[in-house]
This record gives sequence, C-alpha cells and structure tokens, in this order.
Amino acid sequence: MPRFLSTSILSDRRLLISSAIVAAGFFSSKVFGLLREILIARAFGTGGDLDAFFAATQFSDLLFAVIAGGALASVFIPIFSGYLNRDDNARRAGWAFASAVMTDVFLAVTLFALAGMIFAAPLTDHLLAPGFPAARRALTADLLRLVLLSTIIFGVSGTLTGILHAHNHFILPALAPSLYNLGIIAGVVWLAPRFGIFGLAYGVVAGSALHLAIQLPGLARRGARYVPTLGLRQTGMQNLLALLGPRVVTMFVVRATWIAMTNLASRLGEGSVSALSYAYSIWQFPESLIGTAIALAAFPRLAAYAAEGKRDELRATYKRALVSILGLAIPATLALIVFARPVVALVLQRGAFGGASTELVATVLQFYALAVVGESLLELTARIFYAQRDARTPMFVALGAMALRVALMIVWSDWLGAPGLALAYAVGVIVEGGVLGWLAQKKTFQVSETWKV
Repeated sequence: MPRFLSTSILSDRRLLISSAIVAAGFFSSKVFGLLREILIARAFGTGGDLDAFFAATQFSDLLFAVIAGGALASVFIPIFSGYLNRDDNARRAGWAFASAVMTDVFLAVTLFALAGMIFAAPLTDHLLAPGFPAARRALTADLLRLVLLSTIIFGVSGTLTGILHAHNHFILPALAPSLYNLGIIAGVVWLAPRFGIFGLAYGVVAGSALHLAIQLPGLARRGARYVPTLGLRQTGMQNLLALLGPRVVTMFVVRATWIAMTNLASRLGEGSVSALSYAYSIWQFPESLIGTAIALAAFPRLAAYAAEGKRDELRATYKRALVSILGLAIPATLALIVFARPVVALVLQRGAFGGASTELVATVLQFYALAVVGESLLELTARIFYAQRDARTPMFVALGAMALRVALMIVWSDWLGAPGLALAYAVGVIVEGGVLGWLAQKKTFQVSETWKV
C-alpha cells in the first residue's frame, strides 16, 4: 500500500484535485445517465422503437467523434497549450488559432450533418440497420435526421471543452454532460408521452444545447477572443491538420466498430441493439470515473511537459496516472462481473423492462465488464502519444484492433448472440490498450530510471 500511495496520483496534489473534479463531474453525469436509462427502460423497455433510436444515434456519434469530439481534442490541446505557455503575443495568436478551429469545425460538421439528413434512408438501409424490418428502418432514418441537429451543436461545444481543458479548467466541462442528460430526461418525461420515441430525440437536441451553454461562462473568464477566420495559413492550423489526419482515422475506426456491432445486432432479433446500449451505459460508469477522469486530468499537464521538453515530469505524471488507473480498474471489473444481475435489476427492471430484459442485459454486461481495464488503460496510453504529437502510433494500433474486434464479432455473434458482440469488443480493447501501453514504455520510458522496479 505505501508503494501504491507513493507512485499514484495521491502523491501529486494538483493531479489529484484535477482528477477529483473530473471524476465528480463524471459521477454526476453518470448518475443522471442512469436515471435517464431507468426512465427510458420504463417507457420503452427493449422494444423496436428504442432499437431504431439507438441505431440512429450511431451515425451522429460517429460524425461528432471523428470531427469534433475525441479526434479534435487530442490534437488541439497540445498545440493550443504551446501558445498559452508563452508571451502575450503568442496567447493572442492562440486565440486566433482556437477561433479558426471552432469556425472550421462548425462548418465541417454542418456540411456532413446535412449530407446525413439527405441520405438518411440509404445510410439506414445499407449501413446502420439492414436487419430491421422496413417500417423500423424508416423510423430510424427519421430519427437520424433529427438527432443530427445535436451533432452540429456538439461541434461547437466540443471545441469549447478543449479550450477549457487546455487552461486546466475542468469544472464546467465536467458539468456539461449532466446537463445533456437532463435534456434527455426532460424529453422522456415530458415529450415522450406525447411524441413517442421522437420525444426522446427532441430531448437529445435540447441536451446538446445545454451542454454548450454551461461552458460559455468559463470561456469568458479566460479572456477568450473570437476572431472570424478560417485560419488555413496559420502555422498552428497546419500543425493541427497534420496531426488530425491520423486521429480522425483512429476515431473513425472506433465509431465504425460500433456501427458494425449495431449492424450485426440488428440481425439478432428485437432487443439486441437496446441490450448492448443499456449494458454499455452501466459499464461506462466505473470506466469514466477511473480511466477517463484520470486521463483527462493528466492530459493537459502531459501536453505542457512535452511542449516544454520536461521529460522527467512527463514520465512521472504518466506513471502516477497509470498506477492509479490499474489499481482501481481491476477491482471494478471483478465487481461488475459478480454483481451484474442485481445491478441491472435494481437500475432498470421496472415498467416495460421485465425479467427477460434483465437477463439479456446482465449477460451482455458481464462480458462488457472485461473492457473496463482495457478502456481505462487505453484512455491514458493513447494520450501519452498525443501529448508528444504522435498520432500515427495510436492509429496503426487502432486499425489492427478493429480488424480483430470485427472478426471476433462476426464469429461470436453467431455463437453467443449479443453477449458475443460485447465479448469481442472487450477483447479488442484489452489488446489495443495493452499494445499501446507496451509501446509507450518501450519507446518513451525505457531509458528512464523512473521505470526501474
């Protein structure tokens, strides 16, 4: 125990506080997220309308993740941090760079969202849910057109999150997901009784607007200056685009995996898509509080140390975060496997969500639980490469992991059904996180005395 304390984030007060703030925000978000799932389960169970909704959100999630979500933040923060750690002239140039990124992201997301709205029907028929009956495919396409509005809003909101994180401000971005969930909850409670499954989609759009609004005060306090520009000739923008290409491929691979999973699940019978989504929401609770929270809190410091050439500090911060993640994620995995059924019954079993739904979701959750360690490890190990402006290594590892996951999904879905898809995902992410961790230690930290046991 003393060795764990001395090598974990408990020995770094700033990192501990930042991680605690992010974890508290994620905890709040996940509590509201579980309440959201409870209300959705009570209203829709694991029925066909909900399958259509979850299938529709896969494409909007893909669009956001590739352009404005994890893809952008991972390469934006290291570059923007380079401006912030210099003089006033550099900071002014940094705000011009951030403005250009926000404008370009908004235009790109809007363009792709409009294309998605126009081609919603063929996207559904051939990519998202080819196994659905015709009426359910038509419903999926209509829902897709609606939820794509939220993606446009998230395009701006995601950029604001990156700006605030670069300033080591975590409170408002941590609260934003809670407000997003509150918007969805409002849609379930007040709009779904009148509009059915479309009320849930209206809630998604309202939640995305709240996600944006809560972050604006934080931007004002940091003296933000918006400069109307595309910034294509800026050095910072050119550096970002050079890093963004591999990161976009990586995020596309991640979201494409989910689309492949939904595609296969649509062929397994009613309720399979919903079961995967419910189980994912539950296992993401511990993963977000552990892996995502610690990795997000550490990332701006890793990026700053890399930009300043402080190699020893970079290694020490990475090691503290890694030890903490592994020390917490392994027990969380075991707890989820053992208590999957009582957890699902306690959280979801009411209304239209009966015993059969509980059994299906719990079985899926037990296989998904294996991904808690892998996903938590991946959150950090990928960021140590992005902090050093290396986006290619995570891309190549992600491509190999995707091939493994999809191959396992095809085989195990026939054998185990929806739980087989969850198991394939878990195995793939464990391999991906493990390989990146090995490469990080081998290539970046091998020469350091810090890593000697």
